[in-house]
Amino acid sequence: MNIKQGMTNTLTETVTIERAARTLGSGSLMVYGTPAMLLLVEKTAVALLEGQLDPGMTSVGTNLNVDHVAASPIGCQVSCTVELTEIDRKRLVFSVEVRDPAGVIGRGTHERFIVDTDKFQKRTDEKLG
Repeated sequence: MNIKQGMTNTLTETVTIERAARTLGSGSLMVYGTPAMLLLVEKTAVALLEGQLDPGMTSVGTNLNVDHVAASPIGCQVSCTVELTEIDRKRLVFSVEVRDPAGVIGRGTHERFIVDTDKFQKRTDEKLG
């Protein structure tokens, strides 16, 4: 495992109709939807960990505590930055900030756990009998 506290990553995307609150069912307005913002947070953390975990290991999201504090219109660019702030054995905590050109639109924390890919998938699939 090659992860260290303080590692950061940033991903950027454009607010599209597909990412709008109205399209996603999370509201009635054609603005950046909270579900899209939360997905960007997870993608940014996953991308930070890409190639950094031991073979056969992956991470799963277990907590998102992110306030969506400002709206962004269709066509706007939004950027998410995550910083790995805590490593507690297999528990990883990231600080999160999402911005558009006018400033911060989201902030909070995201937690992921490192798991064995095959064991986790097998255990989950067994729920179906």
